[in-house]
Amino acid sequence: MTSSPAEKPSASFFGHVLTLRQKLTPRWVVVGVAIPALAVLSAGAATSRDAAPKEPASNDRPISVGVAPAEPVDSFLRKRVYTGTLVAKRRSVLSFELAGKLLELSVDEGDRVAKNQPLARLDTRRLEAGLLQAKSELAQSRAVLKELEAGPRQQTIAAARAEVSNLAAQRDVAGLRLRRRERLVQTTAISQEEYDEAVYTHRATVARTEVAQKTLDELEAGTRVEQIEAQRALVAAIEARLADIHHQLDDAVMLAPYAGRIVRRRIDEGTIVAAGAPVFEQIEDASLEAWIGVPPRSAKALRVGGALEVTIDGRTVQATVQSVRAELDPETRTQNVVLRLEDPKGLVAGQVARVAVREPVAMTGYWTPTATLTPDRRGLWSVLVVDEKGVVAGRPVEVIENDGDRTFVRGTLQAGERVIVEGAHRVVPGQRVRAVDRLVVANSEATP
Repeated sequence: MTSSPAEKPSASFFGHVLTLRQKLTPRWVVVGVAIPALAVLSAGAATSRDAAPKEPASNDRPISVGVAPAEPVDSFLRKRVYTGTLVAKRRSVLSFELAGKLLELSVDEGDRVAKNQPLARLDTRRLEAGLLQAKSELAQSRAVLKELEAGPRQQTIAAARAEVSNLAAQRDVAGLRLRRRERLVQTTAISQEEYDEAVYTHRATVARTEVAQKTLDELEAGTRVEQIEAQRALVAAIEARLADIHHQLDDAVMLAPYAGRIVRRRIDEGTIVAAGAPVFEQIEDASLEAWIGVPPRSAKALRVGGALEVTIDGRTVQATVQSVRAELDPETRTQNVVLRLEDPKGLVAGQVARVAVREPVAMTGYWTPTATLTPDRRGLWSVLVVDEKGVVAGRPVEVIENDGDRTFVRGTLQAGERVIVEGAHRVVPGQRVRAVDRLVVANSEATP
């Protein structure tokens, strides 16, 4: 088979025969390398042309920007956020005033309670028995007092008089017998022993008569005042003991001191509790306070009765400064500020609360719109101003405080320079603009 002239093989340097496709392949490789190289050179030339400063055409109209003179201030209010916790206005550890066996628990942890609601009760059987005994003693003492105040009965006085008469008669008889015995003993008609017996009998009857007479005199005089007063004191002592038992019975029932919620239960039924042993912990969750630790420098800027905003889990609540602690916390070295929340509904004691406090800082600088700041070298920023020729220039400054749409700065910015407050995003340094006066840069709130 005879090949065409176009496909006639030719000998290579190594003696091999090359086809037409093999001959054309090196040429396409050269073309493929040359085309990207030309594209790179063309892009570099275009970039060089774009990087060259472009002179504005004589018929270009300058952009209008709003300007305001920079006004220096000697101080500003720095915003600081301090953290604290929500605390219940009242928190009580409830216990019994007397020891005893815990008989009943009426509530549990998490329960809401009303004021004076019964919470727990002790066994009161011994107290009730003592109460009955005291009542009996009181009744007996009052009866005796009533008798003393009424005095002796007439029948008792009459009996006493009869007793006196009887003894007086016996005394007289004994006297006559004694006189007879005196004569008989002189004549030795009777012995000395019989005479002595008559003497002693007469003396005994005289003594008994005197005792009966004094008893009659006492009855006729009535009861002594001292006896009545002593009995009254005894009645009062028993009444006091009775009242104490009633108080113990009242103390055997634990009542809620105020409306709130039970947050902890310490013991169970059947426990023998000592006086003062904790049983429940209760808080007044309807009224919450925020306790914030604030440095003394910031605490000086707060006044009792002043209003603040407290942020809790993204929710802003109005609060009033209730008090500022007069001493530093030994651990945090801060003063505790107590804030009373106006609407604590839905909040829980223990949540984190944050308060923003503005404290004065003595420093000379300027308030500028945040939009006019552009990044500069070495971590600084630049404020765009318009000079006397209407050309935009940058003034390197240091950002001290940012407050949303305005920023406090200090640096090369001079008082009276026209700061761009509108349209700063449309211009660059070196560009000629038309300045339009606007209101002063936000310099309000420079000092407290």
